[in-house]
Amino acid sequence: MLRNGLVGLVLAICASGSVAQAAETQTYPLGASTAVADVHPLTEFVRTLKTFSADFIQQQVNVRGQKQPASSGHFVLARPGRFFWAYEKPYVQKLIANDGVLWVYDPDLAQVTRSPLADNRGAPIGIFLGNQPLQEAFDVSSIGKNDGLDWYSLKDRSAKSDFNQVQIGMDTKGIKAMVFTDKLDNRTTVQFSQREVNQKVDEALFQFVPPKGVDVVNSR
Repeated sequence: MLRNGLVGLVLAICASGSVAQAAETQTYPLGASTAVADVHPLTEFVRTLKTFSADFIQQQVNVRGQKQPASSGHFVLARPGRFFWAYEKPYVQKLIANDGVLWVYDPDLAQVTRSPLADNRGAPIGIFLGNQPLQEAFDVSSIGKNDGLDWYSLKDRSAKSDFNQVQIGMDTKGIKAMVFTDKLDNRTTVQFSQREVNQKVDEALFQFVPPKGVDVVNSR
């Protein structure tokens, strides 16, 4: 089980320089300061996306404004249906999806959870993993420019998502930040750096064999 309960968020998935100090994490504002614009930059980015990799810093803020300790790591995604999401600090945990299966590996607990990826179809990872046009699955709107990024709002048309809203901030290279607001108004911000879009990735990252000696839990 993901320690801070963010499997759904990870299934949701981009400052120059590498991710280094989690303390520098910025919580992006939900508002925007300029007039709305066309959503084409976001929809076209997703339409043409084949692979995406980046370092990330993740910060949770609850409805009372209290921040949880930030976490950081690296992820690689390849469409359709494959991703590798690795938390590296302050703990180690890996999530690997391939061939319709999601593996969650927690080395500290010596435990692996295996579940059908389809069970997580309501999570916002559908933004990236599948080939469905973005606007068929989400109500997409532009909410203006802020923090030097163009911001877009996504709301799941099926209402199956754990999140009321996903906000995506983009620059000329693509997705730079995402803000997830859940049904209790808790907010999680994910910032991306060292982004690589549509570059060759290591396919071995998407292959997972449970290490010897770990407990494998099948979740259905």
